[in-house]
Amino acid sequence: MTTDQQHRPGRTRRRLLTGVAAAGLLLIAGQAWAKEAPALPAAAGPDYAFDEGSSALLGSSKRVVISDFVVVFQLDSMVRNDNGTKVGNLTLFGGNTKDVAAKMAWQAPDTTLMQDIADAGLASLKADFKAKGLEVLDESTLSTQPAYASILAAAGLKNLEDYNIVNISEAAYNKNSIGDDVYAAARVVSARGLTPYSHSLFEGGRCCNVIKGFPSSKIYYVPGFEIDLAKALDAVVVKAWLYVDFAKVSAGVNQEGWAGGVGGAVVNYSASADSTVRIVAQKTRLSFRLPTSVNKTRNVPKSWAAKDGDLVVALKKPMLIGDQYYTVTNAGETGGQKLRASLGGTQHLNFGATLRDTVAYKADLTKGMDKVLGEAVATALGR
Repeated sequence: MTTDQQHRPGRTRRRLLTGVAAAGLLLIAGQAWAKEAPALPAAAGPDYAFDEGSSALLGSSKRVVISDFVVVFQLDSMVRNDNGTKVGNLTLFGGNTKDVAAKMAWQAPDTTLMQDIADAGLASLKADFKAKGLEVLDESTLSTQPAYASILAAAGLKNLEDYNIVNISEAAYNKNSIGDDVYAAARVVSARGLTPYSHSLFEGGRCCNVIKGFPSSKIYYVPGFEIDLAKALDAVVVKAWLYVDFAKVSAGVNQEGWAGGVGGAVVNYSASADSTVRIVAQKTRLSFRLPTSVNKTRNVPKSWAAKDGDLVVALKKPMLIGDQYYTVTNAGETGGQKLRASLGGTQHLNFGATLRDTVAYKADLTKGMDKVLGEAVATALGR
């Protein structure tokens, strides 16, 4: 789906939107959009990398306990663009510089569907470990462990709540980590029987932090609590995080002519939105904390990758699930957005995405998660 708008500024350089020459909306859906959409990522199998440790660390491991199994579902995505003159990394803003923001949001997300997918994922991960000959302790054993209670007190999250997740690349984040296009809303969904919890911010993971507001003063000690839990149960503590994105959004702005010249200038705004469901690279990972670990406290807060374990296996190439599940429509502008745009502010172009095929979405995403988890386990164990 694409949308385009035009604005003709007045003759003064400081007020670009004193008049509107034309406003148009082009909605291209279905087969027509498919012909113009960017090429989808190759559907080849994903690859993995050790962000921390190596498979040799698990050589003598005989049993595991899964303390955290979380699927993070993207709910929206925003991108910004402008027509400012750029010299290297420097943007030279002048009186005629305009910007555009395009946003796509999941309409009425189904939390029951999300919960079922997360539950299936946990069952799959347990089966993967058992197939490799490891004993898997039932998650119910966690409830009697003081160390587990300490973990939740320090880093616990609420299931089926929305959190903000970094929505841009590491390079873009390092240039500018402030702005409403930097973060996307995402729903945290834990498998039943487990309370979701975040990793210590001191173990990196700028790519994928999900804490709201200020972290607990005890979050620094989460690695030590996990080690205590591993020792108490004589089992490797395993955490699984899978991130699922669906939105693909782009935006552009171009000014033709000069506001102070003859005939003024026309500012053309455009945006497009499409949906491709995929399991996200880097954020998606398995983390292992060993009973023999001595890393009770870590201090690598600036690491983009999460280092939340003695061994961390991360997905390094997105896994494509499919592009046929959502219907994308134009959602218009809010009254406030229209007013701000008329006064020279950001032009907003909004889209809505409705999940129309829940059966196929669940089946295909579950199958993709099964594959990711199985391959991540094999990578971690080296067999």
